[in-house]
Amino acid sequence: MPRVVPGSSIAVSYSSRGASMPAWMVQHVAAVAMVDGIDLDASTRFAMWMASLTCSPETPSLPIRSVWSSAESTDSKRVSRLIDATIHNQPGAPPLIVIMVPGNCSAKDLARTLQPGQTFKSNRRFAIGLSGASLRGGRPHLVQLGQFRRFAEEWDLSLAIDLSGRFDPTWEAEAAIARLGDRLAVLRLPVSAPSRAAVGRDRVACRALHAAIDRAGSLDIALSTVRSVPFPVTPRAAGRSAGRAAHYVAVRAALHSQALRDGITRYEGTPTIRGF
Repeated sequence: MPRVVPGSSIAVSYSSRGASMPAWMVQHVAAVAMVDGIDLDASTRFAMWMASLTCSPETPSLPIRSVWSSAESTDSKRVSRLIDATIHNQPGAPPLIVIMVPGNCSAKDLARTLQPGQTFKSNRRFAIGLSGASLRGGRPHLVQLGQFRRFAEEWDLSLAIDLSGRFDPTWEAEAAIARLGDRLAVLRLPVSAPSRAAVGRDRVACRALHAAIDRAGSLDIALSTVRSVPFPVTPRAAGRSAGRAAHYVAVRAALHSQALRDGITRYEGTPTIRGF
């Protein structure tokens, strides 16, 4: 059973990003990790093919909470069939469709890249996805994130951040999360980031996780493998690492909910190190 955090609107998903596994095996790993759903990566041709290998009747079935696609392939027939099949299988909980924008895309380029009048013509839920390559340290990047948020508000979109790859280690996690505000819907992390012993980029990603948990509103935490897993892979082994990360997220969310119930906006003495 998925972990339930009382008073929290945070859901944890297992991401197929970085794992060379078909969709039915991703379902097995997610079941072992006891998460709430699946974060499906379809941003490359290989990932799309893996995602199309659907589940057998014996496979545990968890809802697909988000589908990531590149801006060029969002309207392709293969991605459209994948999204249509997902919506058909879970009509009561349609997935969030995350459109990855190029790393050098500016706020002024968003309208031309996404073509909102065409791409968002249906009643589906969409989000703008920012990869690690587009994340930079410094104030200009924070100004850019504020422009992305205003664009998302104008078109009633959400925002998603992918920290599972390489990104600028000087990225100001807390300030960036604050700039995105309640438009941030998905935060994708490597399974090594949610940890008290996180270092380097994992520590920056963990700081972003804590800042996102401290916000008011719902949030999906997607956990991806640290590196590509060779095929075949043992679902139970992959599920253990995802399960540990999911447990950490659940503990932090529970501490935050307890702090809100106690009227405390910040806990100092929580069972973590380095002040986060």
